[in-house]
Amino acid sequence: MSTKEVVKPLQEYVNVPLTELVESSTNPRKTFDEERLKELAGSIRSKGILAPLLTRRVNSHFEIVSGIQRYRAAKLAGLREAPVRIVVLTDAEALETQIVENLLRSDVHPFEEAQGFRALLEREGAGYTIEKLAAKTGKSAAYIAKRLRLLDLVPPVANAFTAGHIRIEHALLIAKLGTDAQEKALAHCFDGYYAANDGERSLVPASRLQAWIEQNIYLSLKSVPFSKDDETLVSEAGSCAHCPKRTGFNNLLFSEVREDSCTDAACFNRKLDAHIAQRVTKMPNLVQITENYSTPEGASTIARRNYVEVVSRKGKKGGDMRPRKNCARI
Repeated sequence: MSTKEVVKPLQEYVNVPLTELVESSTNPRKTFDEERLKELAGSIRSKGILAPLLTRRVNSHFEIVSGIQRYRAAKLAGLREAPVRIVVLTDAEALETQIVENLLRSDVHPFEEAQGFRALLEREGAGYTIEKLAAKTGKSAAYIAKRLRLLDLVPPVANAFTAGHIRIEHALLIAKLGTDAQEKALAHCFDGYYAANDGERSLVPASRLQAWIEQNIYLSLKSVPFSKDDETLVSEAGSCAHCPKRTGFNNLLFSEVREDSCTDAACFNRKLDAHIAQRVTKMPNLVQITENYSTPEGASTIARRNYVEVVSRKGKKGGDMRPRKNCARI
């Protein structure tokens, strides 16, 4: 049977030779469980394909919009043709259908799911936003935003995730971090004992990784000396007020973080350095000190061992405020 002989109206079911079916290049799903395919092939041999593949005509072939797994299993089972439903869809509609179908399947990897969301958002003229995608797919805007953030994983972390060495909970926590901190966080996903590779190491609970991140990566914005609204302090970074890397602003990603914090240590330190430079320029007699006990030769900053710190502290109940003197060793 050739494509010229398919004269039935669109939307009806017809049998099409497997040689005339092609997999869609836009389908976000790229990985399949080989064992599951073999099981499905066995079922198809005995019962046939119970649910027709959804296809659309592209040039002289039929592109599979959904049903890739059934198509591959049919090839394994030795079938020559498969039942299909032929529909008319634009590229954007076909991609949308593929993404919605993938969301209904538990075996689709979240990273591929994220790639599908991004493909829709980037499709020219489609007019998709996260909110529109949420309405189309039945998922929350927060769900889609977090999935999209997975695409910010640096290659070593993305590889560990797609290989199954870390779970979605760990990947989502790491994806929120700056690229310079992600590999450090990946190392803290596992217990410390030596192993040949990540697959042989013990994965720690996501709650333990989150605690480490909050203690070692997130930087509190509660009492920073610079203005969070200043857009000119570091011009390329802009202000902290509307920064997606600020937990207090980006509630879609950081709903579980209570304290307003910065997740980009490099940017945070650039702003801190810029603020100090501005203060030094305005106040040339300002003396700079550091908590480090030594400084590079020729530096104007006074090291911790060369100054005495006086800290006011509250006395016992009913007592006076008394200074506490910490004398540094000379």
